Amino acid sequence: MRTLSVVMVALALAGCGDSAVQDAHKAVAYKLMDPGSAQFREDRELADGSVCGEVNGKNSYGAYSGYGHYLARKGADGFQVVLDPQATNPDAAQACGYPLAALPAPAPAPAQAPAAPVAAAKGPNEIAGVKWSVKVASTSAESAAAMSKKLAGYGYAPYVAREDNVSRVYVGPFDSKSDATRKLDQLRRDHKLRGVLVRYRGVGDLPAPAVVHG
Repeated sequence: MRTLSVVMVALALAGCGDSAVQDAHKAVAYKLMDPGSAQFREDRELADGSVCGEVNGKNSYGAYSGYGHYLARKGADGFQVVLDPQATNPDAAQACGYPLAALPAPAPAPAQAPAAPVAAAKGPNEIAGVKWSVKVASTSAESAAAMSKKLAGYGYAPYVAREDNVSRVYVGPFDSKSDATRKLDQLRRDHKLRGVLVRYRGVGDLPAPAVVHG
């Protein structure tokens, strides 16, 4: 009986610990601006104990920025977290098995002593006739209106589209993907906003800044 009791206690104690996924969630949430807002999906544990998945969290405006990839790599001292919302980190993409996003093409080198100005060709990632926007957040109508007002005050051109009963805040549209990428980098650098590039689908005519479209 004593031996059986010891085994049962050991099993009970083993069941009290967090799983690898739960421990990874804690490490990933710690990296977010608002750890308590972390939402997870598509979690999976790798053979070496690392964890991959997608995480969503609130930004400085209190709105969710949208799901992005993460890799919580298992180490001797815990998890080393890589947040890759734009799918541009090759190590994380290879470990977790998701495709890398296309990067903007580098600017062409200037020609030697050109006889006349030459217009630069569009990069290979550009699509003729396609405009691009930066999706900043998905939130309530009230929060979207407040965020649009702030973005307009910073000198951006925001607009809000109502889709599936959710207000989505965008900046744009831009005539090229490279222009939209530069604006996305500026939003991250200057305002700590994790946006994503999306194709501009159009909401009636080109929207005026800070206008919610029904």
